[in-house]
Order: sequence, then structure tokens, then C-alpha cells
Amino acid sequence: MIGLPFSRSTPPSWLAAARLLLKSAVVGLELFVPYAMAGSHEVTQFSVPAGSPDENMQAGAAFARELSPKAEISFWDSQTGSLSVSRVEDDRVKCIVRVSADASQALNPLGRFLNGRIDLGAQVLFAMAHEIGHCKLREAFLNRSDGSAADASVFPWIAQEAAADAYGILSAERRLGENVPVRQAVILSRMLASAMYHDPNHATGHYVSDALALCKHNRNDADAVQCAISTAYFTVGSLANDAQGSPLPVDSAPELIYEVGVQKVSQTMRLYPSIAQYKEQFSGADLSRFAFNEVSRNGDSRYITAVSSQHTDTTYGLADYYGFKTGELATDDQRNVTVLRIDGPDELDWLLTLGAVVRTGDGESLRKGDSQH
Repeated sequence: MIGLPFSRSTPPSWLAAARLLLKSAVVGLELFVPYAMAGSHEVTQFSVPAGSPDENMQAGAAFARELSPKAEISFWDSQTGSLSVSRVEDDRVKCIVRVSADASQALNPLGRFLNGRIDLGAQVLFAMAHEIGHCKLREAFLNRSDGSAADASVFPWIAQEAAADAYGILSAERRLGENVPVRQAVILSRMLASAMYHDPNHATGHYVSDALALCKHNRNDADAVQCAISTAYFTVGSLANDAQGSPLPVDSAPELIYEVGVQKVSQTMRLYPSIAQYKEQFSGADLSRFAFNEVSRNGDSRYITAVSSQHTDTTYGLADYYGFKTGELATDDQRNVTVLRIDGPDELDWLLTLGAVVRTGDGESLRKGDSQH
């Protein structure tokens, strides 16, 4: 994430407000009674909200697809910053990136500190690689060499951000060459931005600066992924060492700090026998504070609204933020309702994995872990 805290960017104001308003998913579900619409039909084309990317963002998207050919990259209609999420489909991990269509907005607020250090095109390459780096880190732990799966969210957020920074730096350097000072610009800008905004979740500069000493090679993408993993462990080790009163001197060899991180993470990391069992059991919490209501159904397609506890409609905002398809549905009482269209069990599983609880037309609740959807 290039912006301020959330998954990969600053929470839009409507999302932050809705989170504060909703005390629990249960409360929200009780406040909105779903209604069935037997005669409903689509009155607009359903699609993911999208903006028109500028030239730099088009180049950045092309670079991201080189790094992750199967990544789904699309542009926000009205949000700023960037976001990446990983969706498990069968036995593979799909990287989904949502980013501002305007390069200057996509890099907020880090861009103001990168300006004058590297040009805007280089900034965008780093930013897009940073988002892909988040996906690569998650995929590396979900596809472990022994066949087991683990969730990279066991790392604190700052360690995930540092890992993505390291991947982004190495990827941009391979493309631009060593004459473009990407690492110096990113490290210094992170330090300046975190100090100005009092943002500890993105204060990665010091950790990345030291952890890059663990990354001896940058020949290909595999080297960048390994660097990201090493940086995540190093960051955890550095945090643990600080919390313990620095039993290791702060100028210790990075390998020693890295080993502290490995030991620390191994104490809390949960291993799943396979990625399939991870998909079946894991559930996040991003959407747990919104009330989702199925208002109509057509075959495998479900039409769903999202509301806050004060009946604020957040359907379009969530569609834009996470990349859901949205459009308008005509009801049998001649009203048009903005809805999400969730097609098939895989999309429904993804919605539930993000923490949503969906109230169906017959009053039942769908949540992750239900045997059948």
C-alpha cells in the first residue's frame, strides 16, 4: 500500500465512517430487513466500476502484468491510492489490484516525497510492483514447498509493507537499471512520510534499508520474492528485538535479526494441510461490519446490497473499492436499486472470505464455513 493505513490504501471516508457506525454485523443485519423481488430485472449493464488510466498508469499496469501475468488489474472510479487482495481459486492464488486511474492520486501521500527524487513514471512502476509484492508474499506462504499453506497476515502490517517495498524496489531496479535511485528514493521518502503523518504502520524505511543487505541477488522475480520474505522476517525480528530492550545491538548482522524474526513468527503461524483447506476455513474481517442483504436471485447470480447501521447505502463504494460488479436492478414495485451481482460459488466464497455475512431473502444468513451456499 502506498497510502495511509488499511489493506492497501487509505480507507475512503465513507468506508471509515461506516466502520465507526456499525458496532457489529449482527446489529446491522437486524436493522435492514431483506425483501424478495420476484419480478426484478437488470436495467443497466453490470460491471466493475472503472476509471480511465493515464499514460503512466497504463505503463504501470503493463509492468505489473509482466510481474504477475494472471493478475487482475483495474482502476478505481473515484478512490485514491491502491489496494491488492489475493483470491484463492481452486489451488491457485489470483492477485487482484485496484488502483487510482490518475498517477498522482495513486501515489498519495508518498508521491509528494518521491517527487524530485525519481520521475513519475518510475514512481508508478514501483507502486504497481509494490502491490504485486503483497500478492507474491501471500502466495509464497499459501504455496509452501511442502504442500502446506499458511496465511501471511501472521506478519504485522508494517512487516508486510516492508516486504512489498523490498519487492517493489528490486522489481523497479531490474526494469530501470541501477542508475535510477529507486531504493534511496523509496527509503528516504518512507522515513519522511511516516514522520510527517505520524504513521507507524508505514514507517518501513529503516527496516527495508537494513533488510536489503540480505538480498544478495536481483537476477529475476524469484530473487525479489525471496527478498520480500526475508524483509518480512527481518522486520519482525527487529520489532521483537526492540521490544525486548535490544539484547542484540542495533547494528547486528541482519542475518541475526532475521533469525529472531523466523523464531518469533513460527510461534504463531498456523499451518493448513493444503491450500484447499485454507480456503475452506479462513475468513477475514474487512467486511464484517457491513450488513449484506440478498434482494434477488437468478440462478447462480445473487443481487446483494450493502448498508451501514444508519441505513447508509455503501453498495457502490464497496463495489468500487474491492472490484465487485455493480449495476441497477428494477424491483416489482418499480424502484431501481443499486446492487452487487455475485456470480457463482467462487465469487460468493470470496465475498464471505472477506468477512461478509449475507442475509438471504428467506431470512437465513450465509457466512464463511457454511457447508453449502
